[in-house]
Amino acid sequence: MTNIIRFKIISTEKIPEDRRIHILDMQHRRKLSFNLKSLYRSLERTVGEDELIEFLEAKKFKIDHGYYDFVSHVS
Repeated sequence: MTNIIRFKIISTEKIPEDRRIHILDMQHRRKLSFNLKSLYRSLERTVGEDELIEFLEAKKFKIDHGYYDFVSHVS
């Protein structure tokens, strides 16, 4: 069985007390941008958001330490 990658982090940017995440959703071919804390606070969850949260949890260390703050970083 092939493991298909659905999300890819394009970049992140530090904003006061939060981090803005820019992601490419390869399944739906669209770019997503959101504040990380607001996503976690959101009460409405769909299957896609659960999958996105799992992806972000796996990348949490790199996101928190700014690995994606520049386009030159690779996931």
